[in-house]
Amino acid sequence: MNIKRIICILLTVLLFALVMPSGLAKIAVDSAREKAMLGLLEKVWNELDSVESELMGSGADMDEVTAAVHRAAASNQLVDEGSVSSIRSNGFTFRVSGMLCNYNYTNRNSVHESAIDAELLVDIADALGTRNGAEELNVLLIGPFYGQDANFTNQYPNEAASIAEATGGSCTILSASNATGPNIAAAMPDAGIVLMDSHGADGYLALTTNEGITSEDYQNGWASSSGSNSAYIDGRYIEHHVPRELPNSIVWMAFCEGMIRSNHGETGAALLRAGAGCVYGYSQAVTFGGEYRYETHFWNNMKYNDTTVAEAFNAMTADLGNWDPLMDSSNGSAFPVIMSPVDPYPSNPDSHQTVHCDWRLFGAEADPVELESYSLSPDSIDIYVGNSSAVHFDRVPENANNYDLVWHSEDESVATVIGNDNVVRITGEALGSTQVYCDVFVNGANAGRAYASVNIIPLPPISEALNAEGGSLDFTSTLNPWQTVLIDGRLAAKSGNRGINNSTSTLRLVLEMEAGETLTFDWKVSSENFDKLGFYANNQLQGSQIFGAPDWETKVFTAPNSGTYTFEWRYIKDASVNALDDCGYVDNVVYSGSVPIVVTPGDVDGSGTVTIIDALMVMRFAMGILQLTNDQQAIADMDGNGTVNVSDAVTVLRASMGLRRATEPVGLRTGERLLPF
Repeated sequence: MNIKRIICILLTVLLFALVMPSGLAKIAVDSAREKAMLGLLEKVWNELDSVESELMGSGADMDEVTAAVHRAAASNQLVDEGSVSSIRSNGFTFRVSGMLCNYNYTNRNSVHESAIDAELLVDIADALGTRNGAEELNVLLIGPFYGQDANFTNQYPNEAASIAEATGGSCTILSASNATGPNIAAAMPDAGIVLMDSHGADGYLALTTNEGITSEDYQNGWASSSGSNSAYIDGRYIEHHVPRELPNSIVWMAFCEGMIRSNHGETGAALLRAGAGCVYGYSQAVTFGGEYRYETHFWNNMKYNDTTVAEAFNAMTADLGNWDPLMDSSNGSAFPVIMSPVDPYPSNPDSHQTVHCDWRLFGAEADPVELESYSLSPDSIDIYVGNSSAVHFDRVPENANNYDLVWHSEDESVATVIGNDNVVRITGEALGSTQVYCDVFVNGANAGRAYASVNIIPLPPISEALNAEGGSLDFTSTLNPWQTVLIDGRLAAKSGNRGINNSTSTLRLVLEMEAGETLTFDWKVSSENFDKLGFYANNQLQGSQIFGAPDWETKVFTAPNSGTYTFEWRYIKDASVNALDDCGYVDNVVYSGSVPIVVTPGDVDGSGTVTIIDALMVMRFAMGILQLTNDQQAIADMDGNGTVNVSDAVTVLRASMGLRRATEPVGLRTGERLLPF
């Protein structure tokens, strides 16, 4: 190519750039960048696909394949350094230029076989009206693996059709490659009942196609690449892509780990923010059969018995059990979880939940039952700042329904409220006192008001939270200090180095122990596999460190010899990856021996400081006009001669005025007679 031609081409390019509208130029640049970013994802997944395919072809099992793909991701130069998580539930996560990726062996290697009734695939229809808990009557079934995985049966197509028949709405199914992220987001505002029947992991819904998902979605974390042609999305994706607010819909997430602890209810919270009235999911991996049993029981109550979500949920768990009915025990099993405006994400999703949601399928058509009297229970409540508690609207008769409630807080800077016609959830915003009340409306007229007093109180000091009832052990924590928290319905201590790589958070207790005495405590951890909680006595690890997500367990230390013991609970984090709550918890610490009380000679009233008041108490005792306990007399006996007299009172007075150095504080065991100093 000659020089003139090159110059001509360059001038043409320059001229085009000068005359091109700036908006079009930006679109061109953005499009090129988007293509380049998604190209990086494809390169990484092509390599991982190759590793997986080769090993599966050689007959390797699931653990071997997953481990090999994990190693391949960790060594790939395009994968962000330090972003590869540990292996959990047959998979792991990583990032490419900030774009989230999720490898899951089980979801990628399902049996592919047609299993869908094509006649149930109908077009999205307009809403027919409003007569139930949602503003739309239509049913949307999302089945990305229909027609591909034989494990998915006609259970949900039949259920979706049955619900639509009961409501008089339309039934829509988005299946296989039609279940794209954009299609799901577009369809959800037209449905009052949404059923998600798919695979899932870590709060994400698995899709068989990544069509329409952008690099920005991956970078924000509300979408996750799971292969060259597939992806995951969570509630935040729907929240940010729906064309309008959801119509107070109920979303039933019939897939594994939709409400898993590590996701902290993020998917449910996002769907509620998007306009849903209720979200159902599972804390762990659920069996197909167990989910089908729950689904049948719950929806039969909703369709045929005119129950609320709370009533249907409680009946379901009462009859079928609190966890997956096809599992032998609750260890590692899936618990059903409900989130709604009055049902926050539970502190422990792997436990039975009390549900308050009054969403119902046919609420407006129930026969009216008049309200005779009412009150709030409790009518006075203490709530720790930053935490929430419920107050119930108690009505007579119990099945009264011809009323509406509007909830208020007299001071929203102290407490905020979210309520329905059965219960209100009160959240402590700041220390102080206020009143929460509900206005009661019957047939549109205000029929009265019910009040509850609310005190927002501080979380207690860490030593108070850690001690079992009646205990007085004194704990310390300095660098990355442990903090008091309310978790699983109990006050406990939580480590303070969440998200700080290469760090340690230490809780310390020093005790004088006799041989054979014990220290007992409850502990648990919520972490990735390389961040661990350990218990140490005189700098020696006792037993094994714990990690992952075990439930509370009790540990006992027995002193082998008499002497001073320095106990430490250490939550130790490695150089990368944060998972779950990323902390350790300790509670209910009990010492079998008597705990030393640290006292200062002359401090008769136990204030911690020797004052004139102490001197007056000693003087009045010496004059026979005030009684002191034996322990107080021992503290008042400044010269140690076994009696308390005016001379001791003068000595205490001089100490209070700084004219006499006070004797060093002495530790004495609870319940023992205090000896003279």
